[in-house]
Amino acid sequence: MSNIDDMYKDFFGLKKINENLEEADLVNKISDYRGGVVYKLHDPRTGADVKKDIAQFAAKKKMHIIRTQFDDAKGIGFFHFRLGEDPGKESQRIQGFISQLPEVKVFKFTIGQQQRPEKSPI
Repeated sequence: MSNIDDMYKDFFGLKKINENLEEADLVNKISDYRGGVVYKLHDPRTGADVKKDIAQFAAKKKMHIIRTQFDDAKGIGFFHFRLGEDPGKESQRIQGFISQLPEVKVFKFTIGQQQRPEKSPI
Protein backbone atom coordinates (compact mmCIF):
# COMPACT_ATOMS: atom_id res chain seq x y z
CA MET A 1 0.00 0.00 0.00
CA SER A 2 2.87 2.39 0.70
CA ASN A 3 4.08 2.01 -2.92
CA ILE A 4 0.71 3.30 -4.12
CA ASP A 5 0.88 6.16 -1.62
CA ASP A 6 4.40 7.01 -2.77
CA MET A 7 3.36 6.95 -6.43
CA TYR A 8 0.38 9.20 -5.64
CA LYS A 9 2.61 11.66 -3.80
CA ASP A 10 5.18 11.61 -6.61
CA PHE A 11 2.52 12.12 -9.28
CA PHE A 12 0.87 15.08 -7.54
CA GLY A 13 4.17 16.56 -6.38
CA LEU A 14 3.56 16.09 -2.69
CA LYS A 15 6.76 16.08 -0.72
CA LYS A 16 7.37 15.11 2.82
CA ILE A 17 7.60 18.11 5.06
CA ASN A 18 10.11 17.87 7.87
CA GLU A 19 8.56 15.20 10.05
CA ASN A 20 11.05 15.89 12.81
CA LEU A 21 9.46 19.19 13.82
CA GLU A 22 9.44 19.31 17.56
CA GLU A 23 6.90 20.93 19.79
CA ALA A 24 8.01 23.10 22.67
CA ASP A 25 8.29 21.13 25.89
CA LEU A 26 6.11 21.93 28.88
CA VAL A 27 8.53 21.65 31.80
CA ASN A 28 5.95 21.16 34.55
CA LYS A 29 2.37 19.83 34.69
CA ILE A 30 -0.60 21.42 33.00
CA SER A 31 -2.34 21.43 36.39
CA ASP A 32 0.33 23.84 37.71
CA TYR A 33 -1.25 26.71 35.76
CA ARG A 34 -2.09 29.66 37.99
CA GLY A 35 -2.01 32.45 35.43
CA GLY A 36 1.68 32.75 34.58
CA VAL A 37 3.66 31.40 31.65
CA VAL A 38 7.44 31.65 31.24
CA TYR A 39 8.98 30.65 27.92
CA LYS A 40 12.46 30.36 26.40
CA LEU A 41 13.09 30.89 22.69
CA HIS A 42 15.44 29.06 20.34
CA ASP A 43 16.53 32.39 18.85
CA PRO A 44 16.16 35.58 20.94
CA ARG A 45 15.75 37.65 17.75
CA THR A 46 12.23 36.22 17.29
CA GLY A 47 11.02 37.63 20.62
CA ALA A 48 8.90 40.43 19.16
CA ASP A 49 7.04 38.04 16.86
CA VAL A 50 6.31 35.60 19.69
CA LYS A 51 5.06 38.40 21.97
CA LYS A 52 2.73 39.62 19.24
CA ASP A 53 1.48 36.08 18.48
CA ILE A 54 0.70 35.34 22.14
CA ALA A 55 -1.02 38.72 22.63
CA GLN A 56 -3.17 38.14 19.51
CA PHE A 57 -4.03 34.62 20.71
CA ALA A 58 -5.05 35.95 24.13
CA ALA A 59 -7.23 38.65 22.58
CA LYS A 60 -8.88 36.14 20.25
CA LYS A 61 -9.67 33.79 23.15
CA LYS A 62 -10.79 36.73 25.35
CA MET A 63 -8.05 36.09 27.88
CA HIS A 64 -6.83 39.20 29.67
CA ILE A 65 -3.10 39.82 30.03
CA ILE A 66 -2.31 41.42 33.38
CA ARG A 67 1.43 41.79 33.12
CA THR A 68 4.31 40.94 30.81
CA GLN A 69 8.08 40.89 31.18
CA PHE A 70 10.70 40.13 28.57
CA ASP A 71 14.43 39.73 28.46
CA ASP A 72 15.04 40.03 24.75
CA ALA A 73 18.78 39.44 25.06
CA LYS A 74 18.22 36.00 26.66
CA GLY A 75 15.07 35.14 24.72
CA ILE A 76 12.96 34.70 27.85
CA GLY A 77 9.43 36.01 28.23
CA PHE A 78 6.69 36.03 30.85
CA PHE A 79 2.95 36.51 30.49
CA HIS A 80 0.57 36.74 33.45
CA PHE A 81 -3.06 36.11 32.51
CA ARG A 82 -6.10 36.82 34.64
CA LEU A 83 -7.61 33.53 35.75
CA GLY A 84 -11.06 32.96 34.31
CA GLU A 85 -13.90 30.71 35.35
CA ASP A 86 -12.22 27.54 34.04
CA PRO A 87 -8.42 27.58 34.59
CA GLY A 88 -8.15 24.00 33.29
CA LYS A 89 -9.58 24.96 29.91
CA GLU A 90 -7.38 28.06 29.77
CA SER A 91 -4.26 26.08 30.57
CA GLN A 92 -5.06 23.59 27.80
CA ARG A 93 -5.56 26.41 25.31
CA ILE A 94 -2.33 28.12 26.30
CA GLN A 95 -0.38 24.86 26.32
CA GLY A 96 -1.70 23.93 22.90
CA PHE A 97 -0.91 27.30 21.38
CA ILE A 98 2.55 27.87 22.84
CA SER A 99 3.71 24.31 22.24
CA GLN A 100 3.01 24.65 18.50
CA LEU A 101 5.02 27.87 18.14
CA PRO A 102 8.23 26.86 16.35
CA GLU A 103 10.23 29.67 17.99
CA VAL A 104 9.59 28.45 21.55
CA LYS A 105 12.04 25.93 22.96
CA VAL A 106 10.54 25.27 26.41
CA PHE A 107 7.90 26.86 28.61
CA LYS A 108 6.38 26.37 32.02
CA PHE A 109 3.38 27.48 33.99
CA THR A 110 4.05 29.62 37.02
CA ILE A 111 2.13 31.16 39.85
CA GLY A 112 1.71 34.89 39.30
CA GLN A 113 4.77 36.67 40.65
CA GLN A 114 6.62 33.54 41.73
CA GLN A 115 8.90 33.47 38.67
CA ARG A 116 10.51 36.29 36.75
CA PRO A 117 12.27 35.91 33.40
CA GLU A 118 15.71 36.82 34.66
CA LYS A 119 15.46 34.19 37.41
CA SER A 120 13.85 31.52 35.29
CA PRO A 121 15.37 28.01 35.65
CA ILE A 122 14.53 27.20 32.04
